[in-house]
Amino acid sequence: QDIRATEIDKVQVQRSFRPGDIVRATVISLGDARSYFLSTAKVSEGVIWAQSKAGEPMVPISWEEMQCPKTLAREPRKVAKSQASG
Repeated sequence: QDIRATEIDKVQVQRSFRPGDIVRATVISLGDARSYFLSTAKVSEGVIWAQSKAGEPMVPISWEEMQCPKTLAREPRKVAKSQASG
C-alpha cells in the first residue's frame, strides 16, 4: 500500500521489492482471509534480505540499492535504513 512517505506518485513497486525479498513492514489493515495491507513508508521499513539473480545474498549499498557480492551487479530496492550502509 504505502511504500514511501514522500513522492508517493513516483514509486515503482518493481524497483522497490522483488518476489522472495524479506521485508520489514507495518500492517496497516487486515484485508480478507488471504491478504494484508502493509506500509514500508518509514525509513526503518523495507527490504532486509534479498537474493541476487546469481543466487547470492545481496548487500545493501544505499537506501535504494543492493549489490551482489559475487557478480557486483546492482539491483534497485527500498532498503530498510537499519540495513543500509549509506
